[in-house]
Amino acid sequence: MSQYNALSIRRELNMTQTIRLESSNTAIPQLPDSLQHLVFLLSQTKELTSYQVHQSLEKAQIQQADLMPWATFDHPITHSYGRQLVYDGGYFEIMVMSWVLGDISAIHDHGATQWGAVQCFGKASHWAYQLDGQTLQTQEFREFSPGQIVRVNHDLIHQMGNCSQDSFLTLHVYGISHEYPSITGDARVFDLFEQSIQYTDGGVFFCLPEADIDRKTFGLNADNTSKLRHHQQMRSRVGAIIETSPAKLEYWQTKAIKLDREISRLGNIAISN
Repeated sequence: MSQYNALSIRRELNMTQTIRLESSNTAIPQLPDSLQHLVFLLSQTKELTSYQVHQSLEKAQIQQADLMPWATFDHPITHSYGRQLVYDGGYFEIMVMSWVLGDISAIHDHGATQWGAVQCFGKASHWAYQLDGQTLQTQEFREFSPGQIVRVNHDLIHQMGNCSQDSFLTLHVYGISHEYPSITGDARVFDLFEQSIQYTDGGVFFCLPEADIDRKTFGLNADNTSKLRHHQQMRSRVGAIIETSPAKLEYWQTKAIKLDREISRLGNIAISN
């Protein structure tokens, strides 16, 4: 697995230049030039579309080295990936996510987000879903190549992950057409094992602690293929937690046993079909 060292691969950046924006009258923090350019482009109007965000990311020509100050490849094992806010523009947010081998987000949406885009700097796995009433179904699976930009909208339910051998970062822009306290807040996490939709203002991780869940609703269902994949991904995260963290060991071992039973049951159904 590739290991990244922020000091060794960070390129020389002008960390003192700032741009003052008429739209917000706010000085951009000390950011690499490429990120300053992105903030400038996004700050020209609040009436953006995902296509325009896509174009802005292309024009900014951001490189993974620009994002290394926000890399968290050593994120807690209970977090499904690393997550850092880079810039809050009031009506848009710029975030950096860090992915090591085996990192996969929970199935989720993006809260109040109306438009946005994600730029991948590695080979990212991506699953898109459709919610019909209380039933979730997989729409498609894709692999994104390094440098690829993917658009995001309010209706997107998906998950991303790193099934490659290399750690990498992704850059995320989420926005709404008016000032909003937390654009990605109140995001929905779809827990197919608990059969619940969990609402959170934080990371969209597997096995969210109750303290990170604002509220939840029950009755969620899914096709067996989606359930099996979800449970296998959750079991992998639980297994990693058991191997590396002694905290709440009995709780995690019990969860692993329950997941193993359900994975076996769903696997037998798949074989019989």
